[in-house]
Amino acid sequence: MATSFGRGSVRNVVRGTSGTVVQAGAIHGGVHFHRHPAGGGPIVVPRQLPAAPAIFAGRDDEMASLDRAWAERRGCGLVLVTGAAGVGKSALALRWAEAVGDQFPDGHLFVNLGAFDPAGPTAPGQVLRGFLYALGLPVDRVPVDAAEQAALFRSLTADRRMLIVLDNAVSAAQVRQLMPGGPACMVVVTARWRLGGLTADGATIVVLGPLGEQAAVELLSRVAGTERVADDPAAASSLVRLCAGLPIALSVTAARLAMHPRWPVRRMVSELLDEQHRLAGLSTRRDVSVQATFDLSYRSLSILEASCYRAVGSHPGAQFSADVIAAALDLSRRETVSLLDALVEANLLEELSEDRYQTHDLIKLHARQLAPTDPDRDRSAERIARWYLAAANVCDRLLTPYRRGSTVDGSDLPAVDLGFGDRDGALAWLERERSNLVATVVVAAETMPGLAWRIAYAMWPLFHYRRHHDDRMLVDQVAVTCARSIGNRLYEARMLRRLAFAHFDGGRLDEATDLLESSLELCRELDDRYGIAAAIDGLGLVALARRELGTAASHFAAELAICEELGERRRAGLAMLNLGTVDNAAGRPADALDHLGRAARRFAELDDLDPYNAARTRLEYGRALAGAGQPEDAVTELSGALAEMRRLGSPRGQAQALQLLGELALTTGSAEQALPQLRESLRLYEEIGDTEANDVRRLVEHVPAAHADPNGMSGP
Repeated sequence: MATSFGRGSVRNVVRGTSGTVVQAGAIHGGVHFHRHPAGGGPIVVPRQLPAAPAIFAGRDDEMASLDRAWAERRGCGLVLVTGAAGVGKSALALRWAEAVGDQFPDGHLFVNLGAFDPAGPTAPGQVLRGFLYALGLPVDRVPVDAAEQAALFRSLTADRRMLIVLDNAVSAAQVRQLMPGGPACMVVVTARWRLGGLTADGATIVVLGPLGEQAAVELLSRVAGTERVADDPAAASSLVRLCAGLPIALSVTAARLAMHPRWPVRRMVSELLDEQHRLAGLSTRRDVSVQATFDLSYRSLSILEASCYRAVGSHPGAQFSADVIAAALDLSRRETVSLLDALVEANLLEELSEDRYQTHDLIKLHARQLAPTDPDRDRSAERIARWYLAAANVCDRLLTPYRRGSTVDGSDLPAVDLGFGDRDGALAWLERERSNLVATVVVAAETMPGLAWRIAYAMWPLFHYRRHHDDRMLVDQVAVTCARSIGNRLYEARMLRRLAFAHFDGGRLDEATDLLESSLELCRELDDRYGIAAAIDGLGLVALARRELGTAASHFAAELAICEELGERRRAGLAMLNLGTVDNAAGRPADALDHLGRAARRFAELDDLDPYNAARTRLEYGRALAGAGQPEDAVTELSGALAEMRRLGSPRGQAQALQLLGELALTTGSAEQALPQLRESLRLYEEIGDTEANDVRRLVEHVPAAHADPNGMSGP
C-alpha cells in the first residue's frame, strides 16, 4: 500500500500498512486566483487556503494563542508564527485557519512569500496584483504601481472580514505592504525569523518549538504503525528525543520505518544515534539536527542515487527537467529518470509532472551543502551550464535566425533534443525555463563567465518577445560584466547595446544614451561597422522617444547608408521602418508610406527571416494609411499585423496593434468598437509592464460616457 502525505510542494510517499499522513514541517502553496469577468461586478469571495494537514498532533497551546489574538485584537489582527526550519509553522497556520474559517465570511487569501525561493522573495506588487484579481477586480482596473495597488487593496478590504495567511515571509517591510484596511480582518504570518518590526506594529508573536513527546510519539505511531511503536515504547521515546520533536525530522524517520515494515524502531534509533554523534557540530541551538535527519535519508541511497541527489543540489534553479540532470551526471535520460524516481520515493524530490521536478526548500539546501563534497561537482556545474546554453541556442536559432555573431560552434556543447522544432515550442521552452536560465547566468558568472555571457546572449528572443524587464536587466548587466572579465571588447559592445535597450524599454533614456554611446565608441575603435550601425539605430530610437524627430531621422539615415554599404539587407529594412516611423510621428504620411513600402519589400525578400519586424512594418503602414485618410485600408493592414503578432506570441506587438485599431476607431467615431480594443491593449501592456500602459489608460478614460461599461465607468 502506498500513501502520500505532506503539504504544498512536498510529496512524501509512505509504503507499508499505514495509510496515514504526517504533519509536515514546512508547507508551500501558490496563490490561486479567482478572476472576475472583465465587465466588473461585485467582489467575489476568495477561498485560497490550501487544505490543512490531515494528521496534526499537539499544538493546543499555540492554537489557543491564535484564538486569543483574534478575540483580543485591536483593529486588524496580526499574528507572527515563528520558529526553526521544519518546526511546523505553516501546518499550524493552516490548521487554525481551517478551524476558524467560517468566522471570515468575506473570504480567505493565501500566498507563499518565498523567503527561501532561489529566485528571491515574492515581490509585494506581484502578491497585491494576485489579491486584487482574487477579489474580482478585472485586470484593466489594477494599477501598475505597487503603492497604488496597496492603497486599492486596503480600500477593498476596509469593510470586510477576511483571513489572510502570508506564508514564508522574509521581512516586516514585505508584510506591511500586504496589510488589509479592515479592522475585522486577521493576518497570520509565518517566518523562520522573529520579525521584530512586526512587534512594533502590534503583532502577537507565537514562537513554535518542538513537539512534546506525547504528540511526537502520536505522529510517529500514525505513520510507522501503532503496534510497532507500542511494542517498544522506550525506543520510540528515544527516537522522538533524537529527532528533537521536529516534525520534519519525525516525518523522514517515520517514512523510512513505514517503507521497511520489518525494521524495529530501535534500528532507526541506532542509525540516528550514529549520525547525531558524527554531525554534532551541525546541530542548531536547540540541539536539533535537521542536517543529520536528511543525512540519514541520504545514506540510504545507492551510489548513483546519491550522485543524482548532489547533482540536484548543483542545479541553480527551483524546478528542472530530467534532461538537465542527465547532462550533469553524463548519463542517459532513461538512467537519470530511474534515479530521480528513486529520490521521489525517498521523499527527497517532488515530481510535478511527467518531466518536471522540484525539491522542498530544506532538502534543496541539504543537497546544496553536499554538492561541494562531490568530486565531480565542478564538471556537473559546467555540464548544466553547457546544456542550458545548447538548449537556449536551439531556441535562438528558431526564433531569431538572422542574428549575427552566433554563440554556437558546436564543438563544446552537448547535443540536445527538446522535442520540438518550431517557433512556438522554442518560445514556450524559453518561458518555462526562464528562472533556470537567469539563475544559471548569475551562478556561472563567478567561475564560467564565457558560458554565462553566451547564455545571456542566447536569451534575447525571450526578452524580445515576452519582455520580462527585471530579468532582462539583471541578465544583461551580468553579461556586460562577464564580457569585460574575459577581456572581449566585441562582446562588451554587444551587451552594452543590449543593456541600453533594457533601460530604454524601462523609460530610462539618459542611461540608455550613455550605454549606446559607450558601445558606439568601442565599435569605432574595433572598426565594427555593423556594431556602429546598431548603436546608431539605438540612439535614433532614443531621439524618437524624446520627439527629437530631426535627430532621429539623421541617425536612421546614417544607419541605412552603412547597412546598404555592408549589404546588410535586414538591418537596412529596419532603418527604413524606423524612418517611416519618424515620418508618421512628424505627420508626413506620404513619406511614411514610401519608406514603409520599401521596408516591407525588403523584409519580404528575406523569406520570413524576421517576421516580427515585418509585422511591425505593417503596424506603421496601417498608421500611415490612417494618416493619409484611408481608414478602411488602415484597418485591414492593422488587423493583419495583429494576427501576425498573435502568431508570433508577442504580447507587446498585439498591444500596439490593438492600440492603433482603438485609436483609429475613436477618430472615425466608433467609440463603442474602440473601447474593447483599448482595454485589451491596456491589459497586455500592464501584463508585461510596459510604460505605454499609461497612454492607453488615458485614452480609455476619455472614451465618451455613453459607450462606457454598464456601471457607467469609462476607465479601466
